[in-house]
Amino acid sequence: MANNAISSHSILDAINGGFVVLDKAGRVAFWNVWMSVSSGITAEFAHGKLLSEIFPQAEPSRLLTAISLALTNGASTIITHTLNPTLLPLQTRSRQPLLHDISVSPVGEAPADGCVLAITDVTAATRRVRYLRDQQEARYDAVVASAPDIIITVDEEGLIQFANPAALAHFVRAHLVGTNAAHLFETRDEWGALWQNAIDGTGAGHSKGLLAANSGGELRYFEGSASRWRSGARLLATVILRDVTERRAIVAALQHSESEARKAATALTELNRTLEERVQSRTAQLIEAEAALRHSQKMEAIGNLTGSIAHDFNNLLHVISGNLHLLKHYVSGNAAAEKRVQIALDGVARSAKLSSQLLAFARRQPLAPKVINLGRFIDDMEDIIFKAVGEGIAVQTVIGQGLWNTLVDPGNLENALLNMAINARDAMEGHGRLLIEAANIVLDSDYMTAHETVMRGEYVMVAVTDTGSGMSTEVIEQAFEPFFTTKPQGKGTGLGLSMVYGFVKQSGGHINIESALGQGSTIKFYLPRSTQSEDALDEGDSIPATGGNEMILVAEDDEHVRETVVAMLSDLGYRVLKAKDAQSALSIIESGMPIELLFTDVIMPGPMKSTELARKARERMPNLAVLFTSGYTEDAFASSGTVGESVELLSKPYSRDALARKLRYMLSEAAQRKAQIVSSAYSAAGPRPASMPSKPIRVLVCEDNTDTRDATVDMLSAMGHHAMSASDAYTALSILTSNPIDVLLTDVGLSDMPGTTLASHAKSRFPALNVIFATREASETDTAALGSARTLIKPFTFEQLAAAITSAPNRERI
Repeated sequence: MANNAISSHSILDAINGGFVVLDKAGRVAFWNVWMSVSSGITAEFAHGKLLSEIFPQAEPSRLLTAISLALTNGASTIITHTLNPTLLPLQTRSRQPLLHDISVSPVGEAPADGCVLAITDVTAATRRVRYLRDQQEARYDAVVASAPDIIITVDEEGLIQFANPAALAHFVRAHLVGTNAAHLFETRDEWGALWQNAIDGTGAGHSKGLLAANSGGELRYFEGSASRWRSGARLLATVILRDVTERRAIVAALQHSESEARKAATALTELNRTLEERVQSRTAQLIEAEAALRHSQKMEAIGNLTGSIAHDFNNLLHVISGNLHLLKHYVSGNAAAEKRVQIALDGVARSAKLSSQLLAFARRQPLAPKVINLGRFIDDMEDIIFKAVGEGIAVQTVIGQGLWNTLVDPGNLENALLNMAINARDAMEGHGRLLIEAANIVLDSDYMTAHETVMRGEYVMVAVTDTGSGMSTEVIEQAFEPFFTTKPQGKGTGLGLSMVYGFVKQSGGHINIESALGQGSTIKFYLPRSTQSEDALDEGDSIPATGGNEMILVAEDDEHVRETVVAMLSDLGYRVLKAKDAQSALSIIESGMPIELLFTDVIMPGPMKSTELARKARERMPNLAVLFTSGYTEDAFASSGTVGESVELLSKPYSRDALARKLRYMLSEAAQRKAQIVSSAYSAAGPRPASMPSKPIRVLVCEDNTDTRDATVDMLSAMGHHAMSASDAYTALSILTSNPIDVLLTDVGLSDMPGTTLASHAKSRFPALNVIFATREASETDTAALGSARTLIKPFTFEQLAAAITSAPNRERI
């Protein structure tokens, strides 16, 4: 049991946040993996050093003070980035500044034996809050700027700190900020009572008798209201002044004439009505903005939590799933064991579905979008929807004319439509009418005003309408939240609509609900229009789940996941190389190993991203197939799930059969491309019979690396040539003596003698022999003395080898 226990260091290294332990001298005693990744500083370097020694370029004065208080007084401190955005020079995985909060806690009684620093990444949350706050402030500023009333803010000394355009336009002074507000009023006592009562909180903060001159010297009467608020330690009062000069004139006129009094009353009523309407309108706008901000912050926080949990859970599920698939092979024939394994696999599948729904809500699921026509897509799904909702529900589809294309993941779209259809079935209790509509629609500025998160433009709208029980306003507000459900316990997870919400948002679209109790429900989602041509949908499930013997390079940082994948590939018959990060994988590729497919995780630690690895690998091996795997997406990977031709995505956790089918599909596609290239190379060389060179060439391959030698011989045989092989120079000379050879293809760095020396000996004995050098760098060969010798740079491609061999003079050797 002790050997299986998880160490505390392993737990701290697994935390998605920084964790640093300092001893009583303030020196680093522990430094977890998150800190190493975010700072670029290893635990070995940091151990035993002060923070000022580790980060000499930083100015962590507040942090050092907090550490001192923790060590000497046993005091805990939380330091937020909002007051000091450069606490420590940390970076995100994309090498951008990482905003963070730090909590400092003592270990033991004062004086403490040490202290613990917990660093929390708040980059994404902060950016989102700042964006929403900026949007809200922009709207508030627009209201204040357009207000006809004078709005000013004064401090505890009566000095103006802010003035809106109406204030600047009214008063004689060009610059109001910094001016004593009392100097603007003829009735200074009235003004003094107004703002001072507001600051002190002792009065009503209201006045009807303020008198102030405008820019033309005309005295105007104002009603004023003031309210105080706090900015840090400062008390401020915001004062709104409404010009009531005309109103006072109307009231005065009432004393002279009854008719004038009636006119004045009408004018006064109208003025009050319009003023009340403006106030109500502005208040409603502010309330709506605050509600949208709160809802967005809540959904963002829930999304971050669920996404992080689902990502880690997917890696664990994949280790369990992969090993169960391997175990299934070993217990074949044992009915009881097979049943237990299958039950466990079914549990993994259900867990993977829940994890996928959580990732969908968090907008982090790996997507593979295609350009599709929603009308044809819905028509193709009719049979599936009929079976899902049952015979008691009449299903009708209405597809608009000239429906636009849209870019969306077909698999997730199918799940979304099925989820909405099943929800509608449950709401109708198995009997009713289900209407599915698709139409083109343009969302304009008016729609954006009511739905602030929507971008203006052209969309394809899908509406699912049922005749069920409908939803209350409270239910509509919570319908998209994960785990919220109105179904009885055990009848639903509450993830269906949350998955649809996240998928639509991640696809750049918009979704809303129109419903009322007893009147059914309509769920509409809008997907952006695509002007590209419709893609053909591949049928991956039709490919047999068989293995092969090709060479596959696996790049995966999680040791348990890596070993599980290697075991699954080996069980399928493939030859496997493995790497723990992108840099290690690139080194293997550059070694010249005959790799046919790169299988890499999307997100791995280290300076090189997986997408960069794929790009550099394809530069060196243009026909290399690349398969990504991921539990969720981040900035390191495009939402399309691909980065180029013959590059695809397999989401974690995946089954043995899914892996087998995906590999056979990609390797078959790569083989077809390779055959086309060879055919083109032969066509360029001249007329020949179908699939055969004009005359087979006899080639001797001298290479001390077994895999590279065998792969080269296989490629030459596929071209129709006669190939022989030797693992060293002396064996090659023996074969040359006893066999007619047209071309010697030799590695430069052989184990017993340089390839150039071998070529020199061979040319001296057989002058008609053609020589091709295989090397990592052209500078390694000195071909000046060998005349017609050519060079192939490792790793060379199938077409490069074909071109080199077919261009060699095909001469008989005596």
